[in-house]
Amino acid sequence: MRPVLFLLPPGLRLLPLVLLTACTQAAAPASSDVDIRSQQQAACTATVATHLNKSIVDITARWLSEADGIANVEAIDGDRRHLCNVDATGRVVSYSHPRE
Repeated sequence: MRPVLFLLPPGLRLLPLVLLTACTQAAAPASSDVDIRSQQQAACTATVATHLNKSIVDITARWLSEADGIANVEAIDGDRRHLCNVDATGRVVSYSHPRE
């Protein structure tokens, strides 16, 4: 008995493999540090905006540092400063209003 693949005309023998390849999903690219930092900034911005009952456009955030998998992100609304601790998944672990 001949394999089914050889029963196809020569020009179509690769068609089943092409169709199978099209059905597979490519692996998602690994997130870069820049993407993670952007997610952490966005999470802090959203948390502070919700806390203040303001729009996210009123909040400016910047990534400061990272230690033990927790990033420190600063969020400013007007003249008030807020600090968020955000994990690598973008979850805000805590936030505070430091006094200077």
